[in-house]
Amino acid sequence: MQFLKRDSDSREFVVMAIIAVVFFALRWILPLIGGYAELANLMLIFGILVLGFDIFVGLTGYLSFGHAAFWGGGAYICAFTLANLTSNAFFAMLIAIVFVTLIAFLMGLITLRRQGIYFAILTLALAEMFYFLAFSPLQRWTNGDNGFTGAETVKVHFFGLPLTDNNLYYFIVVIAVLAVFVARQIKRSPYGLMLRAIKSNETRLTYTGINLYKYKVMAFTISGCFGGLAGSLFAVYERYVPIETLHWPLSGDVVVMSVIGGFGTLIGPIIGAAIVLFLENVLSAITAQWGIILGAIFMTFVIFLRGGIMDIPRGIRQLTERLRTKPLTYFDVAAFIGVWIAILAQLVYKNTVVAFIGVALFLIALIVKLILSRRFN
Repeated sequence: MQFLKRDSDSREFVVMAIIAVVFFALRWILPLIGGYAELANLMLIFGILVLGFDIFVGLTGYLSFGHAAFWGGGAYICAFTLANLTSNAFFAMLIAIVFVTLIAFLMGLITLRRQGIYFAILTLALAEMFYFLAFSPLQRWTNGDNGFTGAETVKVHFFGLPLTDNNLYYFIVVIAVLAVFVARQIKRSPYGLMLRAIKSNETRLTYTGINLYKYKVMAFTISGCFGGLAGSLFAVYERYVPIETLHWPLSGDVVVMSVIGGFGTLIGPIIGAAIVLFLENVLSAITAQWGIILGAIFMTFVIFLRGGIMDIPRGIRQLTERLRTKPLTYFDVAAFIGVWIAILAQLVYKNTVVAFIGVALFLIALIVKLILSRRFN
């Protein structure tokens, strides 16, 4: 089993085989844990979106808030093509991906001349331009705030194979597995190494004389291509494209999914997408305040596990070592109890008042601990 500990073709084959099995079985696993089979389709489609997002953000360290433009653009173009040109999903998706890739390339040329918060705001502004274009000036083709409904009656197929029920799921699984394979090959390649070097120390890399601008533009373009692929696949699955697919909250959801899963890991954001979608579609049926629970989970990862789900093993090791040298304080115990009071009160007893008391206990214990630690240090 030594070959699994180093990056090799044998290890990659085993990893991809496991991923393929999990993706394929997801449709039958979800009903066993309180979900429903159709949710697997959305999880895999959003998984492709956050996978492309992680290729750019996770590897280069540049935060983008404009990926809704790629998702929504791919969905609208694919749905419009299905409704007016061809019912073959392959050609409709291909047209959508080509257009979105071109849009991503042009956006990259414009936005990547800036860094940090300026880059993030530029991507957000450009994405919102597409949203307002679809909302009003182009509503003749997009149907405005009602969303595009022209493809709802189209019998979509893949070279004669009808894409319904299990056939559609297998189609999504194959594309998702191929997307993960391509993304992992990009990360393992010299190009992926260059992107990680940009994230590590862009200033030092600039002094070597390498033209980093073209690497960043290419990464942004590839990321947009993945977003267009996911959006077009969403159109094939839903046959309806809401205007919200282009709005900024979707870009925010992508960031949340990636943070929970773990930036730069490729697989982590896919897991994060599955968790967020599960909470949104399953937990929302139990309580209307499911967003509070998602917010608590997001805050927990930001504060304690910045590497996300994929960082849990390292976090457990660090916690174990810390407990050996420094036992838990009363404030740690109070914060832990407060979190669980809030979760159980909301989920089991649906008592919002008690849940807020639990949140207050957690915050008070955390604040007092921070104040005392600074005073004694």
